[in-house]
Amino acid sequence: MKIRHLLLISAAVLFCSASMYATTASHTWVSGSGSDSNTCTFASPCATFTGALAKTSAYGIITAKDAGDFGAVSIAQSVTIDGANMGSITFTGGNGIYITASVKVTVQNLTINGMGSGNYGIAVENGGTVIVDNCRIMNITIDGIAFAGAGNLTVENSRIESLISGEAYSIEIGGNASQNVVVRNTVIDVSPVSEGNSGFTVDPGNGPVQASLQNVIIMGAGEYAVLIQTGITQITGSVITQSVTGVAAASGATISVASSLITANTTGVCSSASSKIRIDNNDIYDNATAIGNCGGIVKTSGTNKTSGTIAVTAADISESVTF
Repeated sequence: MKIRHLLLISAAVLFCSASMYATTASHTWVSGSGSDSNTCTFASPCATFTGALAKTSAYGIITAKDAGDFGAVSIAQSVTIDGANMGSITFTGGNGIYITASVKVTVQNLTINGMGSGNYGIAVENGGTVIVDNCRIMNITIDGIAFAGAGNLTVENSRIESLISGEAYSIEIGGNASQNVVVRNTVIDVSPVSEGNSGFTVDPGNGPVQASLQNVIIMGAGEYAVLIQTGITQITGSVITQSVTGVAAASGATISVASSLITANTTGVCSSASSKIRIDNNDIYDNATAIGNCGGIVKTSGTNKTSGTIAVTAADISESVTF
């Protein structure tokens, strides 16, 4: 799998050039009753994130003053967008937030709703540093978050849910660059289960990709809750449930899973040829197959608790101090 083409922008997300305005401000505001002809100050807020972005300095902040739907936005500068737990982006087709340059962008306290036809909740084409904090991304047809290019992605305290199509991913990481990814304190609800839908995926590529999932709940994936196809991934303190395959390694990837619950999947853990999964101190319960035989290596320190079929040979899951 590869991240699909991200150049899916409607006219609604094209923003006015900053050169149209004589000055920009370090902090601008949007309001449900604002106007993009305003100056975007607190007293005179804009109506859309696009309108406010054109009047915001690089590394500035755009904040929702009150409740409103502030429209899809394309971003090519470093900025913080703060929905203040009142703002939303509702869109159909294209992308909710499209980050086109390698910049630093923080998106926080915001709901992004693709209305069952929006393609990407947040699409990052050229890497950079992107932080998604306390956001809800829903009703998307392709990816909740797609991250391509070299850089760093952090997703925390968020919820990604309701993927619509049969080939959708909650978080998809393009592997053809050096990337560091952290997802923590986040719920990824892929249900209703649809064939091809997956939770967290890292595509095959040159990398290196370093990924960490901490205190994450992933459920309802019609294909993989977690599919890692390059680099090294750590999963700790997480719940992976109600999916066809819970944790899968492929294409030479290495995954370490510790202190997590893997339950109610068709297959709990499966490592493909040339790949390795290390499992330590996990509860792997009530899966039809606890550990599948997919041709790769699964190593354990011997502290896991399992029920269900173990399809790999004893040697492949032998206890080992060094694993």
